[in-house]
Amino acid sequence: MRAAVRAGIALAVALLAAGGAAPATAAGPDDVIVTVPGPGGSPGTDGTIANAQLRWGLNAEAGGGAFAGGCNFLSAGRAGDAGGSRVWTQNDGLYRAEDGRVRIEKPTASGGWTAATWDSKCRDASGAPVTVASASSTSGNQVVIDGGTGQRRDGTTEIGWSGSFTVVFYGGMTYWSVTDPKLTLDGVGNGRLVGTASGYGTSMDDLTSWNPVAPREVVLAEIRSADAAADRGFTVTPEYRGVAVEGAGQVARSAANAAFWGSFPQSFVDFHRLTGQQGYWLTSGGIRDAAKPATAITVSFDAATPVVPPAPEGTGAATATAVPSNPLRAAPAAVDPTVPARAFFAANAPLTTQPQGSALVPAARGGIPAVVGPLLGSAAALGVGIVAVLSMMRALPWQRRRPGADVAETAVA
Repeated sequence: MRAAVRAGIALAVALLAAGGAAPATAAGPDDVIVTVPGPGGSPGTDGTIANAQLRWGLNAEAGGGAFAGGCNFLSAGRAGDAGGSRVWTQNDGLYRAEDGRVRIEKPTASGGWTAATWDSKCRDASGAPVTVASASSTSGNQVVIDGGTGQRRDGTTEIGWSGSFTVVFYGGMTYWSVTDPKLTLDGVGNGRLVGTASGYGTSMDDLTSWNPVAPREVVLAEIRSADAAADRGFTVTPEYRGVAVEGAGQVARSAANAAFWGSFPQSFVDFHRLTGQQGYWLTSGGIRDAAKPATAITVSFDAATPVVPPAPEGTGAATATAVPSNPLRAAPAAVDPTVPARAFFAANAPLTTQPQGSALVPAARGGIPAVVGPLLGSAAALGVGIVAVLSMMRALPWQRRRPGADVAETAVA
């Protein structure tokens, strides 16, 4: 009996040294079964993680239509300096669909995924261009990063990825990058995804302003109740709805915005005070607010057998043959002064200005409308022109001669 036990233990030690696992078989009824896991453990257990995958689209706005520049989109790698706030071109070399272990994918009409391209970056799953007029119109593009390393121990999870991706708004007029994201979760699945953010700052009020933003670590996503104990990985939607932040222009929660009211983490929106994008990552009162909530993150412990991600919402909302609908609305007999003016606009009505806080989109200002200045200038120019013409014709009141003046002047001469 003792000899059999010693033999079994010796076999287990030998297999462990060779990188394998002892088989759980018994040679006889009195033998002791010893099972030794490999150094990396197995899916769903503690052990080393060598090739994890991170997949995330941030929010629908990161793949939606833009008020200028065509659309917002994701790009692999850390984009270089465009030299100023301008729309990217394909020849710039700033856009990349793949960079090392980082790639950008888009959903297809059949429910699968395909690599994004320069030509497809502004189109939804059906192939139709995304439109700013609908908060549900989005390309659904996601960044996918393989090669994550870390460990699962005593129910906690730590995974880090090497690589960068860039979030591009307004076709390139404003963009920022994330480098080396890292995920940490405790035993109940609570934690956060952090990364090093960098980019360039600009403003709609002064597009000539272009300032590099020094890299800083920010919280990309606060995570609650992720199923980190699952065998292959998990999908979880980060905190956004109901999250309040300070000093970022977040409007008050109301019945009209309660379904999507919230914000990305405080350090995230604080960073975007420098880029000019702050209003895109919280409820600002703009017509694009419904596209701003964070979308689901999918983490796979082995990129070779990834978790199937959910289809992004709204990727098939717009179609190439869609007919715009702009119903007429009759003015009410009486207007309740407590009802906000926005209630009289369609939910997807495109506006040229909107209250976006510190975002690139111009804020709606009070006082004299902006159109009054140009109109007054045009009227003044027209008046000056009329006076000049009348002066040349000597038709101004003070240029006209009184009857008999010429005769009188001749007589005096």
